Amino acid sequence: MERTVETIDREIAECKEELKNVEGRETEVYTRIVGYYRSVKNWNKGKKSEFKKRVCFQPDFEKGKEQAEAPDCGCEKADKPAQEAPAAGKPASFIYFTKKTCPNCPAVKEYAATLTIPGTNYDVDTDTGLKKAGEYNIFAVPTVILLDKDGNQISRVYNVKDFRAAI
Repeated sequence: MERTVETIDREIAECKEELKNVEGRETEVYTRIVGYYRSVKNWNKGKKSEFKKRVCFQPDFEKGKEQAEAPDCGCEKADKPAQEAPAAGKPASFIYFTKKTCPNCPAVKEYAATLTIPGTNYDVDTDTGLKKAGEYNIFAVPTVILLDKDGNQISRVYNVKDFRAAI
């Protein structure tokens, strides 16, 4: 049976009418605040405002590649566990991922600028940076990947304190 524009318009009108009668219930959103999970509706006005300003990113993965699981959105993931300093010696270079709205990224950028070993910054707000973040399965900023002389990953760090310790 061939569908005409009139048939499709009628189906759309029927669907819209059905949607008017759909009833649901309020959904509670839980997220992390000051060290523990709590319902957003119970937050104070200031914390609700902060929650609305949170920015998360999920890299687009190329078709055919396996998709890594995106993190539960705690955004910048400042509570990520620290990685140990590399056991196989000091890194020869590093790459790091930042974004404009990240509150912890400027400190990592400043520290990286003082180092004598070469480093490359990727801004995940750009297409190039987002693509590179997808290649390395980066889901939080700042993330610094420390590399040996052959370009193999030694470890990852997520803040200046751990970055200093690894260097």
